[in-house]
Amino acid sequence: MKYQEEKTDANASKQLYLDGIESLIAQRQAEGACAREAYVKDIFTDPERYRMEFRRMLGWPLVDHETKGLPTVASCEKLSEEDGYTLYRMGFEILDGLVMTGLFFRRDGEGKRPLVIVQHGGLGTPERISGVLGTTGNYCDMLTRVIDRDVHAFAPQLLLWSGEYQVEFDRQKIDARLKRVGSSITAVEVYGIMRILDWFEAQEYVSTLGMVGMSYGGFYALYTAAIDTRLVSTHSCSFFNSRDAVPWQDWTWNNSAFLFDDAEIAALVWPRRITLNIGTSDALFDWKIGVESFDRLKAMCADAGVDTDWAELVLFDAPHEFNRDDAPIDRVINDLKSAK
Repeated sequence: MKYQEEKTDANASKQLYLDGIESLIAQRQAEGACAREAYVKDIFTDPERYRMEFRRMLGWPLVDHETKGLPTVASCEKLSEEDGYTLYRMGFEILDGLVMTGLFFRRDGEGKRPLVIVQHGGLGTPERISGVLGTTGNYCDMLTRVIDRDVHAFAPQLLLWSGEYQVEFDRQKIDARLKRVGSSITAVEVYGIMRILDWFEAQEYVSTLGMVGMSYGGFYALYTAAIDTRLVSTHSCSFFNSRDAVPWQDWTWNNSAFLFDDAEIAALVWPRRITLNIGTSDALFDWKIGVESFDRLKAMCADAGVDTDWAELVLFDAPHEFNRDDAPIDRVINDLKSAK
């Protein structure tokens, strides 16, 4: 080859191609937003149809799988008797050969009490959010603040722990492999949480069910509440936004821009209660986009003649953390205790 050039000489053509890809995505995102508006016009009058479509978008085992009976308790280890509650590490066989574990905080005393799923976020564990490992960091003692309100709590371990635990995995590759077989890590983990709720709902000491989560936990709180109508009240902190703005691979499904974004998913929680919290100094998620998505939810409600008192958006002046104000927790607990 006689012709030679510098590596950067073809950069203009590369930039042209990249710009074209970005323009194509932006155009399709705009088309998706318009399509979603038309698609969800009946979401408040026929929620079960949309709920099933949402399940289908996430994949097996939320669809095309027959659930029978209660999950098997694969393990139950009593760890400690604390002041007012007993701590257990439990494992549930949510699918054949797949055991989801977590920490169960059972309040002492007779009678039924609500049970709250308290969900950690990325790089987190049940032990981290509960203080078993010492400081809870940006979880701000979320689990302790829940059980202090005289409720039971279960904190599941999802596929989100950090490398410091020396159990290595690649969540994105696992998600891709699951999507190749018609599933997703979200579908498996939401299903797992629902199976755990199956078991606790059947216990004589449990009355109503709720969920609280931060970051990835807020993601799972929103998505689980959208599907599982047994969740009376939900608090999703430091997640609610837009998938176009935060296109993480495990939060993305084929054609999802034309079907469900965060606002539409939140609509599936109606008429149950949800509190959405966003930190105004959150470096991961732009709170302004979360506000835009909530405005979209309010517009959907207005178009359908539905009040918006079931959904509340709370902005708090903090970085990416669990809201230190107890009001959202109190709202969940009050809803659970007042539910019939």
